[in-house]
Amino acid sequence: MTTFSHPLFSATRYASFRPLYPASLYTQYLLPYHQGARTQLLDLGCGPGTVTRPLSSYFTHTLGTDPSSQMLATARSLTPLEEYPTISYACCPAEQIPLPDASVDMAVAAQAAHWFDQAKWWEEMARVVRPGGTVAIWGYRDFLFPRFPKASLVLRRYTYGEEKLGPLWQQPGRAVVEGRYRDVKPPPQDWEGVKRLEFEPEFEVPAGEEEEREVRRPVEKDHETEETGQMMGRRLKLREVEEYVRTWSSVHKWVTENPGVKRLEQVGDGFGRGDIVDEMFFEMAKVEGWESKEEEVDIAWGHGILLARKK
Repeated sequence: MTTFSHPLFSATRYASFRPLYPASLYTQYLLPYHQGARTQLLDLGCGPGTVTRPLSSYFTHTLGTDPSSQMLATARSLTPLEEYPTISYACCPAEQIPLPDASVDMAVAAQAAHWFDQAKWWEEMARVVRPGGTVAIWGYRDFLFPRFPKASLVLRRYTYGEEKLGPLWQQPGRAVVEGRYRDVKPPPQDWEGVKRLEFEPEFEVPAGEEEEREVRRPVEKDHETEETGQMMGRRLKLREVEEYVRTWSSVHKWVTENPGVKRLEQVGDGFGRGDIVDEMFFEMAKVEGWESKEEEVDIAWGHGILLARKK
């Protein structure tokens, strides 16, 4: 993805404010599904190593790959050799992995597979993953505030509104992750045992605003998916939520396209009007009565997980 290679992109900020994945993702879903050996783990689009480090403890060797040198520089700084001697990193796209044929037991991609060239990537996975090995990809949709429905509606209007950030999301990747990877189809000649796991948090829509509930791409339930409980949620200060929003690729693009509109230089911990993120949080604070960015709130993400086994 081009955003992660842009000179104004901060991989350190990305690593600090992006959501983390719970251990239950690995222990309840990925590892029980996996039937092969645990010798070689491959983390595709590894970014700052968010998954690489915790999941490496279950495998003998781990390789994290990413096409962004900035991301890998941050990953290496967060992965000291004395603490993670089994992890190595390589700068390369997911479609060109520097590993031998049939050498990978599990290949994973967290919030990354929607940027891959699907045909070439699956072809490369068919080459490097051993028979009986696993491919596991997952991603999360935009977050919401379960206890603050009015703020959630403002957030969605800014995230997907045609006059806000909506047109600035890189496509088709964003639509793929919003669809919980249902559009990603493992080639049946190489893969079997396909399993999909999903979760979507809810909030109560204020009276009179029902039509605003789903302004993003809707995803209907179907018989091929299994519901999980909530896995991704955090309690953060509003200023931390704001910093997370500023890691979005759409916000990054908005900033580069609007160099004359500056971020609010905050005095104190209140809200005000500045760039598009300042505007968003100003409106959310207004409808919910938030007075300080030090106020803590719960946020939750919906997710989609796709598992497949190599024939």
